[in-house]
Amino acid sequence: MATNGNGYSRNSNGALSSNGTTTVLKYEKSSCLFCNEWFDSQTFTEHLIHCGQVLEQCPNSCNAFVPRIRMRTHLKECPRAKAQPQQSNSLERLDQFMDNRINQLEKDLSALRSVLNEEIGQRLHLITDVGNLRKYNQVLEDWKHEADESVRGVKALLNEEIVQRQFEVGEAYKDNVANFEMIKKVKADIQGEMDVLQKNIQQLSLEVAEHVNHLNDNTMKLEEMILENEKKNLDKFIEIEEFLNVLDGDLKTKFVANSDLNAKQANMDLEVKSMKNIVCETEERCEKLEGIVNEIDTKLHQTMQTLADLENHLATQQRLTSIQNTRGHLIWRIKDFSKKLEEAKQYETILHSAMFSNKPYGYALRVS
Repeated sequence: MATNGNGYSRNSNGALSSNGTTTVLKYEKSSCLFCNEWFDSQTFTEHLIHCGQVLEQCPNSCNAFVPRIRMRTHLKECPRAKAQPQQSNSLERLDQFMDNRINQLEKDLSALRSVLNEEIGQRLHLITDVGNLRKYNQVLEDWKHEADESVRGVKALLNEEIVQRQFEVGEAYKDNVANFEMIKKVKADIQGEMDVLQKNIQQLSLEVAEHVNHLNDNTMKLEEMILENEKKNLDKFIEIEEFLNVLDGDLKTKFVANSDLNAKQANMDLEVKSMKNIVCETEERCEKLEGIVNEIDTKLHQTMQTLADLENHLATQQRLTSIQNTRGHLIWRIKDFSKKLEEAKQYETILHSAMFSNKPYGYALRVS
């Protein structure tokens, strides 16, 4: 803050902050009360000494205050100057010289003022530009600081993400290793069970084949016995019927003559009825045996189909261990479909497809 001798002052301050510090810019200008020109504090006092607009009291004690640049003209016109005629000539020469000198000084001062005003304007522009540059620099510093903070935050988040991903990858690798070991173990268990199952199926196949052969032998023997018994009973029935017919004819001729023959006839009738009952019982037994044979044939077919299903299941298990059909898709090819369909309808059995799965470790499925 600067104050001139006339009580008029001008103060311009600028404050800028950079990197946490405060820089204060001060530029002070003072204007002359007489000529209204602006000067800094260093040249203001010297300007007051030479300023032509400063009011000075008349040396002739006429109580007039005249600007310094017009003092010579006033002295010519001053009423007190007429009392001194002897000094007028010298004063006129002095005034002429002083006027010329003052005019030259005014020209020089005008040039200096213009140059000084231009310099002051340039300095003001420079100060304004420096202030703006400092502001821009502060903005850039703030932006750089914020960018550095953002970069550091992004790097921290990236490092955390990398650590998290590495941890997840490690855990996934451990899980995959554990799953692989479990799959190997399950595969070994399944392979062992398949071996045991294959042995059991082979043993069962041998037993079933032996049982089937035994059943076939028994069935053939039973059919032969049934046919032989039917043939014997039929022959006996025919012989008895012929004998009874012959006997009936003889009895009719001798019925009147011999009453004993009537008793024998009655006995023979009883025997014939008993023979007929035996024949009926034999027929019923034959029918029962035929039903048993049909039931045995049905069970035999079911056993053969179960054996075929087991063989298909074993083959499917072998394919599953090599192919792993876990997508829920199945292509079911049935060889001799029409024949197997007729046998299924005849023996009232169900056709089954191979086993498959809808997904890994999912449900075991098959089509019926």
